[in-house]
Amino acid sequence: MKSPLLTALLAAALVTPAHAEDCTFHAPAGIVTAKELMITDLSVVNDPRAEAAGPWSFGGLMRAMTPKDADAGGLIKAWLRSWQTPTTINTFPLEARPDIDKVIIAPWMARDGARTVEDWSPNPANAPFRLLAIVYRPDLGIVTADNKIADAGEGRLVFTALDLRGKGSVADAPPLPFTVIFEYALKASDRDGVKAWAERWHALGTLPFGADYNARLQAITDRFAARGADTAKPNGSALNQLRTDEAALGPVWQLREFRLDATGTLVNAEVKNTPDQSVLTHPQELSEFIRSHPDDDIPSRFLGGKADITGDHFEWPVMDLNNNNFRHNFAMKTCNGCHGAETGAKVDGGRPTFRQIGGRNSQDEATLSAFLTGTPEMVRDPSGKIQTFCDLKIRQKALHEALTPPQPVASGLHPDDLSVARSRRDRTD
Repeated sequence: MKSPLLTALLAAALVTPAHAEDCTFHAPAGIVTAKELMITDLSVVNDPRAEAAGPWSFGGLMRAMTPKDADAGGLIKAWLRSWQTPTTINTFPLEARPDIDKVIIAPWMARDGARTVEDWSPNPANAPFRLLAIVYRPDLGIVTADNKIADAGEGRLVFTALDLRGKGSVADAPPLPFTVIFEYALKASDRDGVKAWAERWHALGTLPFGADYNARLQAITDRFAARGADTAKPNGSALNQLRTDEAALGPVWQLREFRLDATGTLVNAEVKNTPDQSVLTHPQELSEFIRSHPDDDIPSRFLGGKADITGDHFEWPVMDLNNNNFRHNFAMKTCNGCHGAETGAKVDGGRPTFRQIGGRNSQDEATLSAFLTGTPEMVRDPSGKIQTFCDLKIRQKALHEALTPPQPVASGLHPDDLSVARSRRDRTD
């Protein structure tokens, strides 16, 4: 009978370290990251489509995920008020963040001319959120254990919250350290569907930024973000989840996840692959799961409704893992690991941050972390080992794989097909 230590060492030998992703991949010249994968150009994010209730605006996206005759203001207000009341997720407490009142709700109400929350229906035109980026994530396509395709990745729209407590207009409001990310499934059930999505996004790379580019981009975003994009899901919305990443509500930097429930309400949900930090007081069971199932998602019994980043240099500890590959690979699956010190220092408006996509003033383009843009970014982990990161380059590789399938095999997908999508884990930006 093997000892627990020997079992861990043998399993570790089979683990593919997260740092081993292929940063040497040379993207074909035709793949234009800034037009196909991470779109932050001002001609896009400041387009009228991103204002008021346009199809790329916060208010427009909220309106699109409500039933046709329903009031989007009710959905928005219920979502904002979820921060006011403590709850539990999988028995783990999720505390209230009462500063939502003074930071977001009260300034928005004042712009709308509302006197009480009860009488207030939020006006999307005054929504204190500014578009940062439109993002294609082919690397998050799902290939199931039985070699079937479940979807073609995600389309995402990323916003920063704005500080409306000054006297300026929404356009002049400065960004808050508060990101909201709408994350939508790109529906596909076969290899042709994956390739079709890749071709739509890739075709944008041949166009100059401008009116034609934005029209083509909207044709893509309407496929996943418009009302009725997925009639099999609540409210007909293709939303997988809505995520927030913020320090504006204090006292700690925190990430949360929301999903549309069966009633069509945005509710707090477990933060995927991110254990509640209370498990660190008794880490044996979690450590045993990670050692014996290194490639599996973390089960719900460990997951809470928040991912806290406690301190400027937050990293998950070794716990009872006895191996840094286990620790690092696990940490990279988590929201606070990926946004914390595990992936290097991040700067947002000259200040330390945990946002991979930084906030922006209206006439500035969003900044991207070195974790995204690195060629590669090199970070020393707690064991002293150098980890390398080049996330946008990995997404280039995923797009290239989606565009160029290998010859099929009798059993279905070729074993080397969509290798990035097979190996990647959820990451918030």
